[in-house]
Amino acid sequence: MREFDIRPAELLREYNRLSAEDADTYFPDRDKLEPRPCPACHHDKTTDPFEKNRFPIARCVNCGTLYVTAVPTDAALGEFYSSSPSQMFWSQVFFPAVAEARREKIFRPRVARIRDLLAERNIVPDRIADVGAGTGMFLEECRNAGFGKEFLAIEPSVDLARSCREKGFETFEGFASDAGSSSEWRGYADLVVSFEVIEHVISMEAFINDVAAVAKPDGFILLTGLYGSGFDLLTLGEKSNSVSPPHHLNFVSYQGVKELLARCNLEEVAFLTPGVLDVDIVLNAYKDDPSAITDDFVLHMVSRASDQQRQAFQTYLSENGLSSHMWIVARKPPA
Repeated sequence: MREFDIRPAELLREYNRLSAEDADTYFPDRDKLEPRPCPACHHDKTTDPFEKNRFPIARCVNCGTLYVTAVPTDAALGEFYSSSPSQMFWSQVFFPAVAEARREKIFRPRVARIRDLLAERNIVPDRIADVGAGTGMFLEECRNAGFGKEFLAIEPSVDLARSCREKGFETFEGFASDAGSSSEWRGYADLVVSFEVIEHVISMEAFINDVAAVAKPDGFILLTGLYGSGFDLLTLGEKSNSVSPPHHLNFVSYQGVKELLARCNLEEVAFLTPGVLDVDIVLNAYKDDPSAITDDFVLHMVSRASDQQRQAFQTYLSENGLSSHMWIVARKPPA
């Protein structure tokens, strides 16, 4: 898989352009942003500050998490997600254009890998809940693969929730916090998943607690997202397309993950970085802007190494916790 298979260059450029414009339209007065400590470990000392889309970003001295240090209110961020042109472009143009490619290259392999990961631990979930289910594609692939028996889509978007219902899934139209406080869905699932949501939220701790509330006692939680200590994010920094506030606010480190899970009273089961695009992402960034890379080794890997060498390096990153795409697998305590 290549980056442009799931993020075509022209669509990505337009999305980034709209995101930068929306940052100024929806949050014109950056003085009204609310300062926050590290969303992973709660320490407030930072290093290596920079700005992206005029949002302040820095790395936590204590745990290494990269994060936006001053954020909008929940209400302001909610308005941004409900009506901004960049978000509308993503849901109405970008995702539909790559939906089937993502089904084949991301969702179908993801189901197989999750099933194998749990099978290694003798876990066969019957009830699966997807927080931020989107169009319901992951649950659809679970059902097609015979993985799980009952499925719950948790999705705040009216249009996307409708899509989940049309595919025959029980659907909770709202956020994880609402589903987790509902008597019907609290403690419902053997497995609760949430893909690429954790980097968008203001409080990662509150979000993880909300996701865990939907899991039954002794149930499992799987979160995926951007890993702040991964290769492409460390290499590109502020020039990374993934560093795009107000969409992405958190790029947690592994130490940050451990502290989050401990505070949420969850047992770490596995931490993986199965990403396959780091080297390709850096290569594309270099082609677009050669000044994006200053390290000689990285420059060699992207501009002079063979395809075989690049693939071997990507495999090394993925297998050694160094890719910028992470999976967090955790277990909820027994009752």
